[in-house]
Amino acid sequence: MSNSFTIKLVNFFWFQTIWWLVVLYQSTFLVVGLLLAWLIYSPLRKSDSKIMIAVLLLGTSVDSLLMLTGVFGFEPGAWLSGGASHWIIPIWLVCLWAALGGSIQHSLSAFADKPLLAMAGGAVFAPLSYFGGQKFGAVTFGYSPLVTVVILALVWGVVFPACFLLAKKLTADDSQNSA
Repeated sequence: MSNSFTIKLVNFFWFQTIWWLVVLYQSTFLVVGLLLAWLIYSPLRKSDSKIMIAVLLLGTSVDSLLMLTGVFGFEPGAWLSGGASHWIIPIWLVCLWAALGGSIQHSLSAFADKPLLAMAGGAVFAPLSYFGGQKFGAVTFGYSPLVTVVILALVWGVVFPACFLLAKKLTADDSQNSA
């Protein structure tokens, strides 16, 4: 088993663990620990850090806009303990966006430089993830399931490939400096 495959496998399970923690428990403390652990373990620490921050900012903006427009919502409560504020998504969902960024160069790298595949992947798998979250009570939907899935598919058909474009732009200097 190659080191690259091992890193991708570890990264895949790392991301899945974070997804389950945020969906089932809206956990923040453990997730922050896992995010920091990845930054210690990752062989691409510097570029992963940049991508995680960029994807966190992009995703938080997109999901906050979706929340503000009523596409989905969260239980009322303190922002740090899982509930949303009036303007921004819960911290546990912000952390999930950082985790997505930490997967871009690793377990999700098959989508890099394949914008049509990334569009299709985002349009199909992201709505499934949100609907999974809804089934476990982490999120509620403001519209019918059909309208919600269409909105999420359209948004993620753009956002997911944008994450890879951001990663490419952010790491271009890294690859030039190491050459």
